[in-house]
Amino acid sequence: MQAYIATTFFGLENVLAKELSQLGAKNIMPLKRAVRFEADPLQLYKANMGLRTALHILHPLAEEKVRNADQLYALGKAINWMRWFNNESTYAIRARVSHAPEFKSPLFAALKLKDAIADQFRDFTGSRPNIDRDNPDIEIHLHIFRDRCSISIDSSGSSLHRRGYRRGGHAAPMNEVLAAGMLLLSDWRGQGNLVDFMCGSGTILTEGALLATNKAPNLLRPNFSLKHWKNFDKELWSQARMELMSEEKTFEHRIYGSDFKRSAISEAFKNAHAAGVADFMQLENLDFRKLKRPEEGEPGAVIINPPYGERLKPSQIGRLYAQIGDALKKHFSGYSAWLLSSNREATKEVGLRPKNRIPLYNGPLECRLLQYDLYDGSKQLEKKRQAEKENETPKKEES
Repeated sequence: MQAYIATTFFGLENVLAKELSQLGAKNIMPLKRAVRFEADPLQLYKANMGLRTALHILHPLAEEKVRNADQLYALGKAINWMRWFNNESTYAIRARVSHAPEFKSPLFAALKLKDAIADQFRDFTGSRPNIDRDNPDIEIHLHIFRDRCSISIDSSGSSLHRRGYRRGGHAAPMNEVLAAGMLLLSDWRGQGNLVDFMCGSGTILTEGALLATNKAPNLLRPNFSLKHWKNFDKELWSQARMELMSEEKTFEHRIYGSDFKRSAISEAFKNAHAAGVADFMQLENLDFRKLKRPEEGEPGAVIINPPYGERLKPSQIGRLYAQIGDALKKHFSGYSAWLLSSNREATKEVGLRPKNRIPLYNGPLECRLLQYDLYDGSKQLEKKRQAEKENETPKKEES
């Protein structure tokens, strides 16, 4: 077993930890925006293809105190880089530096580590691998916080939110990992319909369909950095892929999406089709104010990411959220509703009391994922019906 670190968004650490547990990982420890765990090679391969809420899966190589550039160079050169790749591979260094004035900038620290790697290869082989910042074979992560330095090699490469199904160029698509995290936080797993009546390019819907059918989210992804590692096992990768595909299941309900922009609906359909889940969806170019309750399937979840109001006047955004609340109350009784927003004042206009408020970030924006239970009629009526059911239960005769 080898130790790894899977990175994620703030608020999704426990969700990711649960995913890793279900995958069979050991010694799982949630951190801040990350989860540390141990896994064997098969589980590492499955993690890259199958985790819904991971951004990167890192293999730590060194962690020590460094107080200046010379110590960083020495630490970098002490790592056996030739164990991982050869001088024909390209690589890039992703550096983050904070509270470390000895290092002028992340770029300065990255250049020092690059020098150490290049000198090691040149010492042993007479040549060095080339840097490719845009599409490298190998990605190396350098993190310096005060005097603590960690160096890792990235098994994923580009962020795992890049599933491989997205088509077109929606102006501001929701991050796939955030969408999957919202779905997993909602506890919706396909037990009823899924609705997003402000669906944009359909990220929540597509991630929902992948979740409901238990399809691994990154099977379509063309590249992972670990495929360029010297110890990459092609047969084991194929085994991991086949095992994940064998766990797929059927989905017996429906996924409904709508948006007032025709171009968004067109893009949502292309994305769903590329992901292989379009057959489960019903997409419509429609303003949510003209919605009707879905006729097919059982009540499930409504999950939406409405505008936060950056381009609207306060009165306009408040009216929009009030109309959202009206739509939920009118058409979705029996559903559980989840709404992500950074605009706390606007959410007060929904006219429903949240059952739960979960802090999340959408990019740099601090948000809340609000949960609303939409009862038939009022909460009192729901309780009354439950009490009536309990009273109708035959009592065991006393002897």
